[in-house]
Amino acid sequence: MEFENLLKLVQEEPNIEICEALLLKADKYDRIKKLLETAEKIRDEFFGRNLKLDSFVYPVKKCVMEKYCIYCSNYVEKFRLESLKLEEFCLAIDFLKDCGAEMLTLEGGYNEDNSQLIEYVKISSREGLDVAVDTYPIRGEELDVLRDKVSEIYASIEIAEKELFQYFKPGESFDFRLKLAEEIMKRKISLSSTVLIGLPGTDYRVWLKALFWMKKLGVKHVSISSFQPVLGTPLEKFYPLPSTKVAKFVALARILLKESDITACGSVNDLSSLPLMLLAGVNRAYLGPYVCRIRSKTGFADEVDEIFKPNYEVKFSNNLVFVNPFNAVEKVCKEFDFEVKQ
Repeated sequence: MEFENLLKLVQEEPNIEICEALLLKADKYDRIKKLLETAEKIRDEFFGRNLKLDSFVYPVKKCVMEKYCIYCSNYVEKFRLESLKLEEFCLAIDFLKDCGAEMLTLEGGYNEDNSQLIEYVKISSREGLDVAVDTYPIRGEELDVLRDKVSEIYASIEIAEKELFQYFKPGESFDFRLKLAEEIMKRKISLSSTVLIGLPGTDYRVWLKALFWMKKLGVKHVSISSFQPVLGTPLEKFYPLPSTKVAKFVALARILLKESDITACGSVNDLSSLPLMLLAGVNRAYLGPYVCRIRSKTGFADEVDEIFKPNYEVKFSNNLVFVNPFNAVEKVCKEFDFEVKQ
């Protein structure tokens, strides 16, 4: 089928087969350009040329598992970070508010103990921040406590085939993720979810299954994360996806999920992916101010300057790093006629 017909069908009667065929056909400059322009037009229609910035604090829970995800930095013992203590968290909130942040994601690893997480949600909510929670597991009774204090909660499908999910994430349950999404929706909490693309052995069909699951559930916020190899994991020798392949998938996500916030790709310490993602239809990015533990001497780089780019405002204090990328992000966005909102 011709590319133009596939693009029309994706907008009118999408299914996995048509979407996969479209992505495979988008193999020339003119076709890629047309795909991105279609996505950009839809984004502008529903959201305008506005980029919302999410801030985050990491980690609010230390990842503690019998078997760690084989692509994740937590697989490597020296990369596992202790959660922020109460006084550290309060300093982080003060910093984010001083920077003008409004949306905050509390991020952490897999840990059964949610007592500290709930306390941190309450603190953030009292400070007037819109709070998202991205950590596992969360049980039904905890959702009841959090319901009136958060703007969204993640139940990330990540890898939308059970056997593959269990292979890459041997310490977690695919069925639990699906049940958590249902429990979040049942309580009328906005649902956020991540699809992880580019893992070795996965393909368009696996990634598309996640998008169609999100479309069916009415996911409020879709995060498209592209695999990046981490030194010391079983996947350290595999390569990440080319940026154009990521952009094509992001554009398709925008066409399928017209009214959902879409965040895509890239390291929070690297603005290089942002222009292409804007062209592909995103309206949201994890490029707001953030606070996390310093990882500079534990394998990601030998020197701090190699991680925290000089065009970011950065401050170090007591094993924490306080980062404000706002001015650098705004400079990029102005070149594309985008307004930046925190």
